Amino acid sequence: MEELPVIAVIYEVYKKLVELNTVIDKKYRHTLGEPVIVGCAEVLKQLVLAKHAPKPLKASYLIQADAEAELTAMKLRAILELHLANETNVLKIQARLSEARRMIGGWRKSVP
Repeated sequence: MEELPVIAVIYEVYKKLVELNTVIDKKYRHTLGEPVIVGCAEVLKQLVLAKHAPKPLKASYLIQADAEAELTAMKLRAILELHLANETNVLKIQARLSEARRMIGGWRKSVP
C-alpha cells in the first residue's frame, strides 16, 4: 500500500521533532520536548486510522488528527518563544506542520 502525502509530511515532522528534542534543555525536555513528539505521533496514528477506516468513520479520525496537530503547533510555538532550540529549525518544522494541517483540512473536505 502506498503512503499518503500527508502521512509522509507528518512522519518527516516527527523525525525532525525527535532530533530537536535532543537539543532542548533537560528541564524543559519532559514538559515540552517529549509531549510535542507524543502529540505528533498521535497525529500520525489518527491519519493511519483514517486511511484504513471505512468512509463514514474517516471524518472523525481526521478531526482528531487536526486537533492534535493544532496542539502540537502550540507546543512548538512555546519552544520557539522560550528560545529552547534553534529558531530556524523550529520555524522550518512549523512550516511543514502547517502544510500538513492544510492537507488534513483538504482531506476532511473531500470526505462526506
